[in-house]
Amino acid sequence: NVLINLTSNALKYSSENSTVYISIADQGDKVLLCVKDEGIGIPDKDKANMFERFFRAENVTNIEGTGLGLTIVKRYLDLLGGTIHFDSQEGKGTTFRINIPKINADV
Repeated sequence: NVLINLTSNALKYSSENSTVYISIADQGDKVLLCVKDEGIGIPDKDKANMFERFFRAENVTNIEGTGLGLTIVKRYLDLLGGTIHFDSQEGKGTTFRINIPKINADV
């Protein structure tokens, strides 16, 4: 669900001819997921609020959405003991980095 939501957002907020990059890396005791787009980016003044319920950045007024997607992603990651961070530049795109700890199947 985390990957689906972030990929869906990357596609929604990017132009038709841009690229969305997805990478997954094994980092020993955790898995690192990255979703990078070439979309509209997040304005600096909105970055601190991106994981708040129903919050939408000021530059998405003409794009449909509820403002719940990143809140749901954050809650999933909290339940899994994971973290999420992002870098974004308005007009140039956004990269989300997700760390999820591996679960020991022997426990």
